[in-house]
Amino acid sequence: MENIVQELPGGDSDALLEEARARLREGDAVACQALAKSVLGAARAQQDVHLEARALLCLANGDRMVSHFRRANESSQRAATLFQLVGDVSGESEALTTVSYTFSVLGRNEEAVESALLSRHLSGLLPAGPALALSCNYLGVAYAHGCSFDRADEAFTTAIQILERQGLHSDAVLPWLNQCHAEVFRLFCQRYYTGQLPDLERLHALRTVHNPQQDANPSARILQGAYVISQALWALLSGIENCWRGQLEEAQTDVEMCAAWVARHPWNHSLTLLELWLRAEIAWARKDWISAEQRTRKMIEMAVEAEHEPMVALGHLLASQILAEQGHDKQSGDELKALRLREQSLHVEALKSREKVVAWQLKVRKNHEDLQRMEVTSKTLEKLSFEDPLTGLANRRRFMEIAPDMLSQGLALGRPLFVALIDIDQFKRVNDRFSHQVGDQVLQCIAQILKSHLREGDMPARLAGDEFVLAFGHADALDAAQVCERIRAAVKDFDWASIQNGLQVTISVGFAQAQAGDSIERLTHRADLAMYSEKQDAG
Repeated sequence: MENIVQELPGGDSDALLEEARARLREGDAVACQALAKSVLGAARAQQDVHLEARALLCLANGDRMVSHFRRANESSQRAATLFQLVGDVSGESEALTTVSYTFSVLGRNEEAVESALLSRHLSGLLPAGPALALSCNYLGVAYAHGCSFDRADEAFTTAIQILERQGLHSDAVLPWLNQCHAEVFRLFCQRYYTGQLPDLERLHALRTVHNPQQDANPSARILQGAYVISQALWALLSGIENCWRGQLEEAQTDVEMCAAWVARHPWNHSLTLLELWLRAEIAWARKDWISAEQRTRKMIEMAVEAEHEPMVALGHLLASQILAEQGHDKQSGDELKALRLREQSLHVEALKSREKVVAWQLKVRKNHEDLQRMEVTSKTLEKLSFEDPLTGLANRRRFMEIAPDMLSQGLALGRPLFVALIDIDQFKRVNDRFSHQVGDQVLQCIAQILKSHLREGDMPARLAGDEFVLAFGHADALDAAQVCERIRAAVKDFDWASIQNGLQVTISVGFAQAQAGDSIERLTHRADLAMYSEKQDAG
């Protein structure tokens, strides 16, 4: 790789970066990384912050292609911060799309959505063009990995429309493929929860819009190296549909095509995971249980190694289904337990990593001449970063920033913090029966009820999905319990029929008091256990 750098005329940094991006579009991630590292070293030696940001983003996209997602996430976050410092809105928006994608792959869906929303907000300040489409595309990816499929579909459709209106049909292949992939994942989840193979007509209709072999090309401006995986993804989509339709010979042809791309790019674990998924589906369809279990086990192991959390989850769910199909109920349940434990560990890790990122960001800001200018715009961006976009409540990140101080102050003053976890009962049935739009309205109504019953010093937040948390800043056990009961009654008595006939909503509440030596994680965990205990007692 050093020879590649030396052969470029003059070693000009801009030329080096352009060459790196060209190598990335061709699928040569290794050369891209070598070139980007060369520019990064020069930028730091020259103390050129803007050049450093551009090199970091290029390096992040190279790492992303070879499935080094954690490293890509760190580099793209640093790039976004540096772009912000020098006032490059376009660069910051683009860096945030890579931040969002890598967060999605690492299983940190809330941060992925937040990063993509920030990117979309920034790209909206720019002249209409591919930047907004790119932001919408990765917002769709974030929503899809978070199983918010209606919102994902809307984001992908917006990205496609923007690009096609501008005649950028090759670029539109990326959001279109992601839209098809999201539909396959939605159908997979529907099959898991219902036990029946869903209707494939919409998937088929989406797949017939483009042919990536004809429409995509490595020179497309926003594909960012995705051309390589687009061919394998196309084979997977075709193979999954053929397999689910019972056309197993055609599916076998598709999986061999996918395998050919894997052989050409063995360093890209995402391609291998796609191939293993399709082979497991075909083996299941043929009732070749040994092969099906071997494929899913290998898929899980590789996904864990690559830290590709959506594929880890998919692998466990697929393994659970295959085992249940054979009547192995205990082993099927063990797969779900393993998945749950991994999800819990991801939440803990995400909190630790945020501390490191914030510390680095503060150091950069402290040493930069433009700190004063950054403070003018920080309030707007902070609100977008710490507010749940659907309900207007604080999000998990904001809660985990504020609640530890509330905990320590309360214990120091002899007024222990009380925390309540709230979960909407059978919320999935609301979405399934009445639609995700109705589900969103329910979440918004619950948020308004929480706001109306809390007092100054109390903190409501939406943690994820249908899970809310309340931290009582100045309350004793009786006060906090009474507030919880009033909230429970207000939810039960709310006129839900005004939203949709037949709609009824109740909540379960778990309540816990802080104890000496508690962390906020331990306190909320006890409240979570209390909530599930209440659900079991009610059931």
